Amino acid sequence: MSEGRVKSGNPIQSIQVMRGLASVSVVAFHVGLIMAHVEYGGLHPFGWIEAVASRGWFGVNFFFVLSGFIIFLAHAKDIAKPRQLTTYLWRRFSRVYPAYWAFLTLFIAAAFAGVGKINFGITWGDLLSSYTLLRWVNEPSLPLKVAWTLLFEVLFYCIFAIAILNRAAGAVVLACWFVAIMISSFLLHSLDMGWMSMWNINFFFGMLAYLAYRQLPDWLGLPIGTLGIFLLVALAPRAAYESIEAQQGLPKDLLALGVPFFLILLGFALAERRHGFVPSWPLLVLGEASYAIYLVHSAAISILCQIFFRFQIGQSSPNLVFWFIFPAAVVAGVLAHFLIERPLTQLIRRGKPEGAQLAAGFR
Repeated sequence: MSEGRVKSGNPIQSIQVMRGLASVSVVAFHVGLIMAHVEYGGLHPFGWIEAVASRGWFGVNFFFVLSGFIIFLAHAKDIAKPRQLTTYLWRRFSRVYPAYWAFLTLFIAAAFAGVGKINFGITWGDLLSSYTLLRWVNEPSLPLKVAWTLLFEVLFYCIFAIAILNRAAGAVVLACWFVAIMISSFLLHSLDMGWMSMWNINFFFGMLAYLAYRQLPDWLGLPIGTLGIFLLVALAPRAAYESIEAQQGLPKDLLALGVPFFLILLGFALAERRHGFVPSWPLLVLGEASYAIYLVHSAAISILCQIFFRFQIGQSSPNLVFWFIFPAAVVAGVLAHFLIERPLTQLIRRGKPEGAQLAAGFR
């Protein structure tokens, strides 16, 4: 393949792998976090496990960067083609909502049945926000806590849809959004977690990576990807990244974290274009199941922690407990993908609108 060109319709396998790695890193983060809860025995992994798991939330940033790239890659040809809006919206809806609604409803039903706690809002605003993934209240209390990231995802999808209706309008809205994020974060010092949050900047990194992918020569891939890894390793130990909750108040650090993921994504996508890449099937499965893993892992971790605490298993060996719960939670997500998410998505997509062809690998 010639340099600087994109092979249409050919999925980038390294992106699937990166999606899987992002989901697994979030699982590791939540295992360490949930294990430490007093009601589960207050276990704290130590050593390098704690050091790595405590930064596992970086996977959220990576997910957003990947999303910006994937949406641009999958729908660049649809920009300024209003007739494609229905196709675009259907693809986004069928990718996000059916599986999410299934897991969300199961979670709420289990909570009201006494399995777990009702630690979420049950007002109409909270539930409407939960099911639509739109902010009907300023700070919705969501049953599936990880769904806070999906609020950002759906916001990005809606804004990108404007570019499909009109290229110039889309460019103006995206530019205004970028400026609003910067003003809100750096001048107003806002802690708002809505459309002006610094978390949204990661989508711009992803879109920028796509534009660079279209233009840069393939041979730059490995140097760029390697630079991204070194930069991530250099940034990770910073005290600013010890808490995910603090990030909205640390916009410079949150902005800086997008740079290595931009470089890693761009670098390895270019490298694959030059050298080819055939990942092993476990890595592909993790990528394919990344959404289900993300949605169900917290519930799986909580159940396993309850079992370990109730039967006093491994209470003196937190690292051993971590190494059991971590892969078990990942496996639970993979099973949820094959048993629920994939069959449900296939069923829903049988009724796709005419012309809504789905690009393999970027669904």
